[in-house]
Amino acid sequence: MRIILLTVMFLLCLPIPAVQAEDAKTYICPMHPHIHGQKGESCPVCGMFLVPQESESATETEKEDKSAEPEGAVKISPTYRQALGVKTETVGRHEFGKRIDAHGHIAPSTRDQHVIAVRTSGWITALEKDAVGDTVKKGDLLFSFYSPDLMSAQADYLVGRRTGRPIGDTEGRLRLYGMDNQAIKALQKSGRAMEKTPFHAPADGVLSALPMRQGSFAKEGETVLVLQDYQKLWVMAHVPLRDTQMLHENAKAVVMIDETGERFAATIETVLPATDPLRRTAMVRLLLDNTDGRLKTDTLVHIMFEADSKMRLAVPAEAVLYGKDTAYVIEDMGEGYFRPVRVQTGITAKGMTEITSGLHEGQNIVVTGQFMIDAESTLRGGFAAMSAEDGTHAQKH
Repeated sequence: MRIILLTVMFLLCLPIPAVQAEDAKTYICPMHPHIHGQKGESCPVCGMFLVPQESESATETEKEDKSAEPEGAVKISPTYRQALGVKTETVGRHEFGKRIDAHGHIAPSTRDQHVIAVRTSGWITALEKDAVGDTVKKGDLLFSFYSPDLMSAQADYLVGRRTGRPIGDTEGRLRLYGMDNQAIKALQKSGRAMEKTPFHAPADGVLSALPMRQGSFAKEGETVLVLQDYQKLWVMAHVPLRDTQMLHENAKAVVMIDETGERFAATIETVLPATDPLRRTAMVRLLLDNTDGRLKTDTLVHIMFEADSKMRLAVPAEAVLYGKDTAYVIEDMGEGYFRPVRVQTGITAKGMTEITSGLHEGQNIVVTGQFMIDAESTLRGGFAAMSAEDGTHAQKH
C-alpha cells in the first residue's frame, strides 16, 4: 500500500506535458487577427491556416523594436512569412528584347531561280524534263532545240576552228545564243553543226514552271522552263510600321507553322523600303533553311522577332505591382523587414520586366506573396505615406 501511495505522489509532481501547453496556445488568422481557433483550423474569411498568437512578452518586445524599424518598412514574423508563402529572388541582369509578332507566308527565293529562255527563234524538238516538280541535277539535259540561226553560228565556229581564221568571236556568238560549255564541247567533238542543240541545267533544282511543250515553236526571248532551288526559302512578314525601326539585318527570328506547331529558326535578310498603306505594315524578308525539303511555299506562318536583345536589369514580371500612377516592388531588407520600392519599368518579355531605375543588382525582392504583404502593411499603416500619394491600392498589371 505504501508503494502505491509513493507512486501516485511521484506522478503528481511531474510537469504538465508539452502537448497540453501546445493545446493551450491561442491560434489566430494572420490576415484577420480577431479570428481565433484551434491548431489545424482555417480562417472562415480567407481560408488561411491559423497560426500561434505571439505571447504578450513577444508583443512588448516587438513594440520596443518598432523604433528601430527602417522607414516605411513592415516586419513580418517567420511564422507569418511561411503562412503567406513568401518567396524572394535576387535582382540581376538577363538577356532579352521586345517581342514583335507578325504574320506572313513562305516564298521561293528569286536568288536561287534560273529562267531558261531561248535567244533565237526555233522549235523544241525534245523535252527531257516534261512535268512541273521534276528534280534535276546540274548538267542534266533539259531539252533539245532546233534553230537555223543557231546552226549557222555553229557552222561559222567550226570553219574558224578548221582554218584558224575565225570571222569575229564565233565562240562568243554561240554563248550569246545560250550554248553552254557542255554543248560547245559536244560541237567540237562532232565537228559539224547540230540540228538538235542540247540545253543543260545550270544548277540543281526543281522544275517550277513549264510554259513550253515538246514540238512548241519558241520565239526569241521566250521562256522554255524555270528551275527553282528550294533549299533556301524566303519568309515575307508583314510587320507593323512602329516596330520596323527595331529590326535589323541578320537579327534572329522564329517562324512557326500554326497548323503543325513546328518552329524554325530564321534570319532577317532585309527590311524592304515599301509599305502597305492598307495594312499599315512594312515587308520584312527573312531567310529560312529548307535543306530537308519539309517546308512548302505559300504556307501561312507566324513570325516572332526578338528586337533589340541585350542584357537588362530585370525582375520577374509578377513581382511588379502597379498603382494609379506608379509601379513598385516589395524589397526584402532582411531580418524580417519588407518595404515598397518605387521603380521605372521598361519592356516585358520572356516573363521578365526591365527595371530602368529604382533597383540595383543584388537586391532581394518578393516574387510570391507580395500582395498579402501589401495588404498586411496597409492594415498596419506601414505604407500609409505611399498609399496617400498613389491614391490607390496596388493591383497586379
